Amino acid sequence: MGSEDIVTALRRVPLFSRLGDEQLHWVASHGRQLHFPAGARVAAQGDPADGLSVILEGRTVWARRVGEQDTPTGALEAGDIFGELILFLNSPYPTTGHAHTDVRLLRLEPAAFWELLRLAPSLSRGLMEVAAQRTQPQEVVSTQQPLALKPGQMVAGLAPELGNPAASANRSASRLRDTLRLVSARAMALGQHGLSSAQRGALLALPREAADRARATPALEPLARTRREEEIGSWLELRGMTDAWDVAPALVASGLDVAWLDSVARRVGEALLRDTLSWLVAAVSGDVLLAEVERGSARVHALVEGVKAYSFMDRAQTTEVDVHDGLENALSALRHRLEGDHVRIERQFASDAPKLQAEAHALDEVWTQLVLNALEALGERGGTLRLRSWTEEQRLVVEVADDGPGIPRDLMPRIFEPFFSTKPNAAGLGLDISRRIIERHGGDVRVLSAPGHTRVQVRLPA
Repeated sequence: MGSEDIVTALRRVPLFSRLGDEQLHWVASHGRQLHFPAGARVAAQGDPADGLSVILEGRTVWARRVGEQDTPTGALEAGDIFGELILFLNSPYPTTGHAHTDVRLLRLEPAAFWELLRLAPSLSRGLMEVAAQRTQPQEVVSTQQPLALKPGQMVAGLAPELGNPAASANRSASRLRDTLRLVSARAMALGQHGLSSAQRGALLALPREAADRARATPALEPLARTRREEEIGSWLELRGMTDAWDVAPALVASGLDVAWLDSVARRVGEALLRDTLSWLVAAVSGDVLLAEVERGSARVHALVEGVKAYSFMDRAQTTEVDVHDGLENALSALRHRLEGDHVRIERQFASDAPKLQAEAHALDEVWTQLVLNALEALGERGGTLRLRSWTEEQRLVVEVADDGPGIPRDLMPRIFEPFFSTKPNAAGLGLDISRRIIERHGGDVRVLSAPGHTRVQVRLPA
C-alpha cells in the first residue's frame, strides 16, 4: 500500500479520525507495513511489546494459553488496533494472535509510538479508552433485572408491538390490491401491441430479473439512495413518464439502476418502451408492497410465538438432567444453521459435572435460545461457538460464548428487557424467558460482552 492508501485507511480508524492530514501522513511515514498470510502468527503470548499495530486489512483471532489449553479471547479486524496497553504497562503480550485471513498491519515501533503521543496528545485519552474497554467487559446479571411481567403489563407492552406491524401490513395490503389491478390494466395495454412469442417471453422475464436484483442488492446509504432516485427519475422523465419522480423510489428499493433500465430499453425497443415501463413499475411496486406485508406479518407471528413461549411457564415435573445432553440437543435442533464450515464448535465440558434435578424441556428451551443467539451474532461471516461447563461453590456453570462483534455498551442494560431486540422480526422475549426459567431453578444468567468476545453464563444449584 502506498502512503496515500495508508492515510485513507487510517481515516477509517476511529482512534485516528481526530488527527489532521499532517499527523496522518506522519503516522504513515513512520509506520512499518507488515504482511501475514492466513494462518501465520501475528504475535505470541509472552513476547515483549513491539509497538502499536493498526490492522489495515484482514482479520486476526486471539487466544490465551492456560495450562495445556488455548482459550479464545476475541478477534480484531481492519480498523482495530492492538499493543497499546502493553506499551503503557511495559508488559508482554498476554495472548497469541493469528491471521484468520491475509492480514496487513501498520506498526509504529515503541520510539515512534511515544513520539506520536508527544505530537498528538489527544490520542492518549483515546488509547486509554480503548484499553479500558478491552480490560473491562460489560457484565449484566439476570438478578439485576425487573421481575417477570404481570398479565396486565404483558398486554400493555404487547398491544403497541402488535399494533404497529399489523397496521403497517394492513396499509400495504390495501395498496397492494389497487396495485395488482393496475398491473393487470397495464398488462392489457401491452397486449394491444400484438406481441410476438419472443417479445412476451422477454417481457415476462423482466419482473423476475427485478426480483433477483432486489434480493441480491444491499440496502443503500441515504445519500446514495437519493442520488440513484434522481438518476432514475431523470431517466424516466426523458422518456415521457409523467409520474417519474413518484415511481423512482420503488425502483431503487428493488435494486434497479439506470444501467438495467437501459438494457430494458434495448431489449423492447422504443415502440414498447413507455407501456413496458408503466407495467414494470406497477409490478415492482407490487413486489415492494408484498415485502412490507411479509415483514409485518413476520413480526406479528414472532410476537405471538414469543408470547406462547412466555406463557409456557407452568412448573413441570423435574427429572435427572444432563446439561451436556441438553447442549447437544440444541446443536441438533439448529443443525440447519451449522451447515458448511463457517462456524467452528468448541466443547470444554467438565468431566465431573453433576446431573441436576430440573425441568428437562424447560432447560432445553434455554440452551436452544442461547445457542441461537450466539449463531445469530456470528452471522454469515461465521466464527467460533464455544460451549463450556465447570463447577464452582456447589453450582454448575454452563457457558455459551461466541467471537462475534459483541453487544454495544449502550444496549447491555436492556438485553433482558421484554420486547427489546436488535433483530427486526424477533419478539424480544427469548432472553427474558430464559432468565425466568433459570431463576425458577434457583440460578441466574450473566452476560459478559466485549468486542469479539461475548459470554452468556448460566449458574444452577448442583
